[in-house]
Amino acid sequence: MTNLTNSYSLTDFQRNARSHIEGLNQTREPLLLTVNGKVQAVLVDPLTFQALEEQQEKERFLMALREGLKDADEGRTRPAAEVYAEMKAKYGL
Repeated sequence: MTNLTNSYSLTDFQRNARSHIEGLNQTREPLLLTVNGKVQAVLVDPLTFQALEEQQEKERFLMALREGLKDADEGRTRPAAEVYAEMKAKYGL
């Protein structure tokens, strides 16, 4: 859960960006940026961002794998040789 005490107005962030970013990189806790008291953006450090992207990529891979396995289980597949022959004829490969 995000720490709501790490919430700053966009104006404060703009005035003190360097110190906010230094703190962000030290604590690795997301910064919530507000406009008129409502959270409008979340800043994360580069390592956290990279980890989130990697996790998202793993989730996409697992979802595609599950979909492929379901297709195979339900008979929605074709032999590779058939697909290759079709591609060769269609694209001149």
